[in-house]
Amino acid sequence: MTMPDSRDVYLLGICCNIHESSAALVKNGALVAAAEEERFSRRKHDNRFPEQAIAYCLREAGITMEEVAYAGFYWQPWKGVLKRVWWLARYFPRSLGTFRGGKRWRGSAGTLLRHLAVPLRLRRLGFRGRFSFVDHHLAHAASAFYPSPYASAAVVTFDLCGEDCTTLVARGNGGGITPIRRFFLPDSLGLFYAALTQFLGYEANSDEYKVMGLAAYGDPRFAGRCAQMVRFADGRLIVDNSWFAYHLGGETCYSPRFEEAFGPPCPSEDRVADPPYRDLAASGQRALEEAVSALARWSRAQTGETHLCLAGGVALNAVANGRLADQSIFDGLWVQPAASDAGCALGIPFHLWHAVLGQPRRFVMEHAYWGPAFGDDEIAGAVAASGLPHERVDDVERRTAQLLADGHVVGWFQGRMEWGPRALGNRSILADPRRADMKDVINTKIKFREPYRPFAPSVVEEAAERYFECRGPSPFMTVVCRVREAERPRIPAVTHVDGTARIQTVSRTHNPRYWNLLKAFEALTGVPILLNTSFNVKGEPIVCTPEDAIRCFVKTDLDYIVLGKTICGRLR
Repeated sequence: MTMPDSRDVYLLGICCNIHESSAALVKNGALVAAAEEERFSRRKHDNRFPEQAIAYCLREAGITMEEVAYAGFYWQPWKGVLKRVWWLARYFPRSLGTFRGGKRWRGSAGTLLRHLAVPLRLRRLGFRGRFSFVDHHLAHAASAFYPSPYASAAVVTFDLCGEDCTTLVARGNGGGITPIRRFFLPDSLGLFYAALTQFLGYEANSDEYKVMGLAAYGDPRFAGRCAQMVRFADGRLIVDNSWFAYHLGGETCYSPRFEEAFGPPCPSEDRVADPPYRDLAASGQRALEEAVSALARWSRAQTGETHLCLAGGVALNAVANGRLADQSIFDGLWVQPAASDAGCALGIPFHLWHAVLGQPRRFVMEHAYWGPAFGDDEIAGAVAASGLPHERVDDVERRTAQLLADGHVVGWFQGRMEWGPRALGNRSILADPRRADMKDVINTKIKFREPYRPFAPSVVEEAAERYFECRGPSPFMTVVCRVREAERPRIPAVTHVDGTARIQTVSRTHNPRYWNLLKAFEALTGVPILLNTSFNVKGEPIVCTPEDAIRCFVKTDLDYIVLGKTICGRLR
């Protein structure tokens, strides 16, 4: 494929149709914009064609669709068809169920048709460039390696499944990614964890992070049995598929063997914190960590690389990532902040730019602020329309720090929206980490979520190692580390029951207003840390616009909301 004649080359990546839609736009090898469709549609895990996310990316670049030279999609549909034919023959007649719709983790024949229609839909929007269907795990790998700070690295991607592949081990070097080994359906670490998630009463391919939080409360007394289900040894992903029903068309990812071993599935989220469910969560988490660690060791030996890049839904398991970091299998670890399928949209244009067009790397993803921002006039209009009491202040960081130090919970809306599932200080709910009761206050009055789930700390980059057992920056909340024992009494609201925290280190360079807020809070309290959770309520996407933020504020017990330099709430 040759480069077009124009000086500026725009490349668009999109994903949709399965369980989360997104779009990302790259200009001459550097990221311009990236966003998930759910933020605009306000429909959690929206899997429809990402028309609004695409429109945002084009607006951010100041171009029309006609100016996009290359576009790609995160799936090669024919691979999935061949896999289904193999399933149909091997597991007939039970395999007929895998062709039905209604399973977001599995897809359907209708999904295949929607995949094939993607280039046609782009054409209707004005696209006239060259289109590519990109292998799913190669898109994941591109999202992990090309934006990373490493010249070369081992690359591991793992999720429930792609077209037919569930796990890819590769080596990234310069502008290329060379696959070393693939593991295929139905053998899958992501499927194992999805089955566990579903058995515990949650939604597969959606609520796995809840299991990760619950695991800290349990005793891993079933870890040996879970290791019989899935493990990695001698270069092989060893899965006993008698435990699973994904490939048989069942209503669940897990087979009846789960119930024979562990009793009935959890009937509701109200019961999931009881034994044996929390013990099963701890056991499944332990088995996943062991398999991931073994896979990482093997990848290090096969590639000879000293750094590791991760993507795929399993890479959002920050506890497993933290264990990798602690074991020092690699000297450095970089995890794509949108590691799940949404991140494939970002990998596609980088794959096209480097691997297909042969262009050198020039971009490092040092922050995750790639969504839309809103100016003072837009904020003022939204606040005026709401009728909320408000005040515009110049020293908004100092005023907000005082509110937080006084025990108030604040919605913080600033700058460009975050890319990926974590709020990183631009669409965040903030509180004082020193108050032990703050976790329960936010869970019951604002977030309306499960009481066992932890809250994350944001800390100024310079002070991170003073409070946490971490190595270097962690700007994306993708790694859990231990809170230093001496500091745990000072920040109980962000210390999980097992003494850990999923930290975000905040750079003065990449988010100066949030960094200034943390420093202002430190000046008042001596602690350069804030409790940071996403600005949304349970079941809704993170807020995108000022109007979204105000609606969330109105229907919760948030004390204040800060939009830009405007503070709304019970003003004195």
